Amino acid sequence: MRIARDGVTTAVTGEPVAVPARTLCLHGDGAEAAELARTLRAALEAAGLRVGAP
Repeated sequence: MRIARDGVTTAVTGEPVAVPARTLCLHGDGAEAAELARTLRAALEAAGLRVGAP
């Protein structure tokens, strides 16, 4: 969410790192993958971010 909303993530050192992403890609083939995708989409939309195909 932080990358999508703010363009920033946190390095393993704890420092903020700029990540000017225009797209996000979610990978997963576990049993929980579909639910994770639904949850992420709902959170992105709730934050006012546009979700759609590139």
